[in-house]
Amino acid sequence: MSNPSEGGSKGDEPNGEDDTIRAQFEWASTAPSTAVVKTVAIALNREPTTIEPLYRSIDPDALDALLRPDGSPASSNDVTVSFVVADRQVTVHSRGDVVVRADSLE
Repeated sequence: MSNPSEGGSKGDEPNGEDDTIRAQFEWASTAPSTAVVKTVAIALNREPTTIEPLYRSIDPDALDALLRPDGSPASSNDVTVSFVVADRQVTVHSRGDVVVRADSLE
C-alpha cells in the first residue's frame, strides 16, 4: 500500500468531517476487502478490528472476486464499486485505488 493521503496532503489521520483518505494497493498481494478495512480504519483513526464488519455492507468475497485480477489479459475498463461502511463512502477501483470519504451516500 502506498502512503494514504487525505484531501491531497500527506498523512494518515483525518483532520475533519470533509477529509478524504486515498490509498493504493496491489491486488496481487492485498485483497480488496482487506484494503477497504485498512483504509476505513485509517479514516476513522481506529484499529481495523474495532470497525463494523465489512460483510454488513458488502459481500467481501464478491468484492475480491470482482476486483482482483484473474490472470486474463488486462482490460482497458476500470471496474468501480461504491458502498457505505461505518458511515463512510467507500469507492474501490480495479486498478488498486481505495477512496474513503466522510460523507456517505445515505
